[in-house]
Amino acid sequence: GSQDALPFRAIKEGELYFQEDREVNLVELALATNIPKGCAETTVRVHVSYLDGKGNLEPQGTVPSAVSTLTDDLLKYYQHVTRAVLGDDPQLMKVALQDLQTNSKIAALLPYFVYVVSGVKSVSHDLEQLNRLLHIARSLIQNPFLCLGSYVRSLITSVMYCTLEPLAASINPLNDHWTLRDYAAMLLSRIFWTHGDLVSGLYHQILLSLQKVLADPVRPLCSHYGAVVGLHALGWK
Repeated sequence: GSQDALPFRAIKEGELYFQEDREVNLVELALATNIPKGCAETTVRVHVSYLDGKGNLEPQGTVPSAVSTLTDDLLKYYQHVTRAVLGDDPQLMKVALQDLQTNSKIAALLPYFVYVVSGVKSVSHDLEQLNRLLHIARSLIQNPFLCLGSYVRSLITSVMYCTLEPLAASINPLNDHWTLRDYAAMLLSRIFWTHGDLVSGLYHQILLSLQKVLADPVRPLCSHYGAVVGLHALGWK
């Protein structure tokens, strides 16, 4: 029923022409209130139901509160957990990390916590904070109610930074950044083996990064060490 002309493109390999589809924003399409007149007969019907924060089904066609905006409860949870993990009370940190690992209602907060973990570059001088950010990553990975999806790549980038980069904390020989690299390598392996299938080509990307650092004579010993423990954590194969 379209009034527009159909654009065709030719492929280079032979005398073949195909119709070039325009990109469709599914979010705008799904939330649009105006329905075009004279549409063709519907061939596919979709029914979508969302659970609200209390486990109740929200009405068909509504945008879930977790997607549109964060509720006050979720916002408070995010603030309390980040303060607890990055604060001075080790017992409070332990409780927060445990809840982050088991809470079934924090899917909407996943991008926010991944963003917190990505702050490793800004605290490369502080081993304690780096460890705590890696603990957040571990809790997110182990939470069975979270689907990491595209956030796997971001988490791996942060973990590999702690594994391979020289780090400002490495300058002081009294700082035990070696243990941090061991932990980050173990975490890298866990992310890969449990969520690696969510991102295509992830295995080769990780392997290439580790090999590149290991083969670079300009890199410092601590980076070479990170590459070795990273490869070791991934397994002998």
